[in-house]
Amino acid sequence: MKKQTYGIGLVGIGMGGVTHATQFAEIDELEFVACFGRNPEKAEAFGRKYGAKRWYSDFDAFCADDDLDFVVVCTPNGLHAKYAIPLAEAGKHLIVEKPLEISREAAHSIIDACEKNNVSLSTIYQMRFGEAATKIKQAVAAGELGDILQIDAYDKAFREVSYYRDDAWRGTVEFEGGGTLTTQTTHLIDLMQWIGGPVESVYADCRTAYHDIEVEDLANVMLKFQSGANGVIVSSTCFRPAMKSRIEIHGTKGSAIFNGEYDELYFWQVDGDPEKIDAPEGFTFGDVTNPYLFPMERHRANLLEVLAAHEEGRESMVSGREALKAEEIILAIYESSRQGKRVDVRQP
Repeated sequence: MKKQTYGIGLVGIGMGGVTHATQFAEIDELEFVACFGRNPEKAEAFGRKYGAKRWYSDFDAFCADDDLDFVVVCTPNGLHAKYAIPLAEAGKHLIVEKPLEISREAAHSIIDACEKNNVSLSTIYQMRFGEAATKIKQAVAAGELGDILQIDAYDKAFREVSYYRDDAWRGTVEFEGGGTLTTQTTHLIDLMQWIGGPVESVYADCRTAYHDIEVEDLANVMLKFQSGANGVIVSSTCFRPAMKSRIEIHGTKGSAIFNGEYDELYFWQVDGDPEKIDAPEGFTFGDVTNPYLFPMERHRANLLEVLAAHEEGRESMVSGREALKAEEIILAIYESSRQGKRVDVRQP
């Protein structure tokens, strides 16, 4: 039986757009129909380079393209709703990059528009699709690690000054919305709550320690999960050398440490399980200072899950409402840092 092919479009032709466009070509069920960019020359150059059938600088014309079934929105964070809502009203199924938006109100406006127009809404939390994350998610759910006592995330990255200078929207409250938590560590925060369950409250200190930007480049957070487990987040774009991120999970029957971006299981030791994994002698978390070099296989898996959910008539495991879970944790972290006290997390 021949697979159905869906026409897909892209709004946003920067770094995120490159990631998605390269994966469209790897998925048989997708045909890259069109891209949109405000600059006509750049839109054409991008479309030709990555194999789009056509390109637009007129957004209304892009929305009216009947060959578009799905559209990926990967503009600056604070512009997601601006583009997503008209696309939903035009009947396009949406895949909106994380975060869904930079405010609770804007995020809900996208969800409401999709529900009103009977189109699906998914997001990009590709780290859920690695073997290491899946193994630990299943193990925790099955009780293999016992009662979970602690879940920690360490995201000690580095961004050169040029990272913020070359794209003027980065580092701004208006367009990025937040810093290292919103743009980088949101993936780890999503994994923490996906594996460990809802976060009840947070206590945080967020600051701008190194870069000349409006948002945080260093954050330290203490979490309390509804299960009773504790957690810690260290998030930074100002530590050098940068290190691979990791999540550590400790239960009454064992512990595990893994990296979601590179899909690496660093440590696994659980009572009654003969399999034991220890990082080899001489292992290093490495210097990963280049933000443009990262594995893309999980992005492909994320897109395939969205297509599978559509065909099966179910909600994607990375639906818009799923995206709200990490977003609400981050909003509570910012509020805690502003108030200097523990803040409860609103449950979506």
